[in-house]
Amino acid sequence: MGAKWEALKRWFFQRYKLTRQSLLVTAAVAIIFGLTMYFMNVMANVASYLSPDNTETPKLTDRMFEAIPSIQLLWLTDLADAVMFVPTLVLILTHYRPLYLLCKVLLSWTLCNLMRITTVAITSFPDPRNGCIHQLGEFFTTFTLHRCGDCMFSGHTVIFVISALVWSSHGYHRFPRRYRWLGIACVIFAWCLCIGSALIVIANRAHYTADVLVAFYVAGGNWYIWTYVLDRYIEGKGRLQDLTRPWGNGPDPRPHAQERERRRQAVRSDPEKAVSVEYEAPMQSASVHDQPLTATGLRPSDHRAAIQSNTGVTIGVMNETLEKPHGLKEIQEGRHTIDIEPVQLPGTHHTNPPLD
Repeated sequence: MGAKWEALKRWFFQRYKLTRQSLLVTAAVAIIFGLTMYFMNVMANVASYLSPDNTETPKLTDRMFEAIPSIQLLWLTDLADAVMFVPTLVLILTHYRPLYLLCKVLLSWTLCNLMRITTVAITSFPDPRNGCIHQLGEFFTTFTLHRCGDCMFSGHTVIFVISALVWSSHGYHRFPRRYRWLGIACVIFAWCLCIGSALIVIANRAHYTADVLVAFYVAGGNWYIWTYVLDRYIEGKGRLQDLTRPWGNGPDPRPHAQERERRRQAVRSDPEKAVSVEYEAPMQSASVHDQPLTATGLRPSDHRAAIQSNTGVTIGVMNETLEKPHGLKEIQEGRHTIDIEPVQLPGTHHTNPPLD
């Protein structure tokens, strides 16, 4: 029993580094998210109050309404939210970086809420569902679901899409390599459930099809906005390491990160396969030799690279030492350049080949 308890503690503290930094950041993100949820409810009440009566104002034409029969099972939309969100929450809490992933989800959701706050009450639509609740006042103290006029884009679908994106971006790597097929199956199932839940929203006439599609675009865009910001400006610059690296300065315990590190070590152990330089001239080919240039009659410099033609005549000097090979990633991205300055040996001259 004692060994199991110690293993559980080690598992917990390897993922949850509960420091002042991590707790303050997580609490700040949660508070901001809570405020946006509250004001989104306020603006949804305002939108319901301003929305036209759909018994007098004709509903908007919707092509999917013509294709999908109407059902009266609103509880299915809320159940779909729970079915999508609860497993996603379990994934977040058991992730290698749970607080980091939780902040990422809440920030993406917060940005979606801000967009709903600023749009839901601006333009009033007749609600597509008969029997919706029409709000008459008390905007700041009324909390209800399925109000009239809560259109523009679907809040239920935002939850569906963000949950599916969590599984796509962070659930797949949770499985070891030999069980990677199970990760792929989970991702496919999550997206099938996401699309099926969106169709349930449309079938219940809880939203127009445009509301659902806009939610897909907005939630997906906001997710990748925060992915870029966090990867580049937080994790990429070594900030908030209590969130991004809760395991400390030790090796990364994530399986996909370990595989990536093994590939990097393989490249470093055999740099000749990763770095190759070739210079091609119109009239003659050239090869690169790492040698002292004193032997060629050029200015003395140890271990600079001379470019010689097949006839042995030095035609240029690379302004770069090759003692420390550059990383494969830099070469693939084209960020590494080698400048070549032509030189002329005493007693020799070069003429450019005539142009055709």
